[in-house]
Amino acid sequence: MSTFKEPERDYKFTDARLVEIALEKIAFAERDVTELAGMGVSAVWVDALNDSVLAFAAMPDDTVEAAEQVEATGEKVIDADKVMDKLKELRSAALRAFGENSTKYQRFGFKGLDKFTDAELLKTGLLANGLATTYAAPLATKGFDATDNAELATLCTTYVSGLQNQSLEIGSRDSAQEARVLAGNALYKDLEKELCEAGKSYWRTRSAAKFNDYLIYNTESGSAPHETIDFEVNGLETITLVTIPYIATRNFTIENNTPTAFNLFLSNDGTTPTGITLAVPGNTSASHPTSFLGASGNKFVVRNNDPGTAAGGRFMYEV
Repeated sequence: MSTFKEPERDYKFTDARLVEIALEKIAFAERDVTELAGMGVSAVWVDALNDSVLAFAAMPDDTVEAAEQVEATGEKVIDADKVMDKLKELRSAALRAFGENSTKYQRFGFKGLDKFTDAELLKTGLLANGLATTYAAPLATKGFDATDNAELATLCTTYVSGLQNQSLEIGSRDSAQEARVLAGNALYKDLEKELCEAGKSYWRTRSAAKFNDYLIYNTESGSAPHETIDFEVNGLETITLVTIPYIATRNFTIENNTPTAFNLFLSNDGTTPTGITLAVPGNTSASHPTSFLGASGNKFVVRNNDPGTAAGGRFMYEV
């Protein structure tokens, strides 16, 4: 049998962004309930998906589990300090009763006490408790009596509980993280492979805008990745910024970082506008969907109509 591997997220954005995207796509599915029914995505299925989204959103995030782990660790540290303090009392009594070089004193295992790990501290506490019973009489004469030893036993028991609780909280946090990843992956799969695939399939040849409604971008932001082009266009010069397939809903931003105005338009040949020409005055910017410039054109082109002055700026667009 192969070892179970820790799951990894199938999506790059946050869980909160997954919920946001899922609710958005569900809204589109409710709008298109008639069309998607013929694609095997029924209204009942969409309702069930919505319930899954809400259940996923209600799962505690890691900050809650981390806080509980920190609390358990803090309680364990307090328990450890109490055991340590009591062992130091016993160490002092044993040192005075038997001497540092005696076999009896060395049996307690106090060497390096201040630097003990949790495991070493617990082991020494339990061992010392038993030896303190064996050597009860000489230790009592040095101030560590049966009441002190009973307190040490109680402190060790509490310390064991603290260690166990810390381990349980660490395990609970790991389990919660694993469960959230698995739930998120299942939700993302239903969203991408079923709902959005059906929506894209139906609208592929019917509506570019509605086709784009069902796109999911597996990026850190969950949005379409952007490309940035810095450019300079000399007087009376026309340059093509990028050649890219026409998508009406592709968003772009054009920035003019100089005093000289220039124009932006779509073109197929790099010279002739296929739609409107957007004037971009000096030191301004504009953001629009590609459809703002026209209904066709696979090139974004800038033109400087000033014969004597160069212009320049930055063009950003969704890939």
